[in-house]
Amino acid sequence: MKSFTLIATLFLAGTLTASAQTAPPTAPAEDEAAITRLREGLIESFNRGDIDGLISLLDTNVVVTWQNGEVSQGPAGVKAYYERMMKGDKPVVRKVTTAPKILGRQLHGDWGVSWGELNDNFELTDGRQLHFNSRFTATISKRGDRWLITAYHASINAFDNPVLALAVKKVASIAVLGGAVAGLLIGLVLARFLRRPKGAGA
Repeated sequence: MKSFTLIATLFLAGTLTASAQTAPPTAPAEDEAAITRLREGLIESFNRGDIDGLISLLDTNVVVTWQNGEVSQGPAGVKAYYERMMKGDKPVVRKVTTAPKILGRQLHGDWGVSWGELNDNFELTDGRQLHFNSRFTATISKRGDRWLITAYHASINAFDNPVLALAVKKVASIAVLGGAVAGLLIGLVLARFLRRPKGAGA
């Protein structure tokens, strides 16, 4: 019995030690403060439409995957995407706002990863309002005394989102219109046939 108790104690101690070793290390206070500034700067720049302020918080080799599946590389690529979607000759989006909620974060020395919900709202140029609440994953890295975004991925629910709902509604409207046109044509043909004099030739 004493041997069993000793083995159990050693096993438990080893498990706790292993767990402590694999747990992500706690970041120094100055890094936590810098990461908080990074997050606040991203949100403020994004909601204000300050693209230059936004890309100043990106690493030179950043890779961004957007909700529509497009991939931008480098700050210049991110700015080009933003300009095309919101400032070009035929902009798609008039305004975007977001209120991110971080669901988790892991820090590993000079890099880390965060994930959560964006709570993003899109106002399109045609006046439509779309609320996505996209999910995001962001990788951050320490560059000197600053923390910058090195990779970012945002995605929406492929089976339940405002764009899909609009598409379904549009298809339903087209089906109703098509049915109405077909019904009208059939009615005209029948009316013409019924008005034909009896005995008229074929």
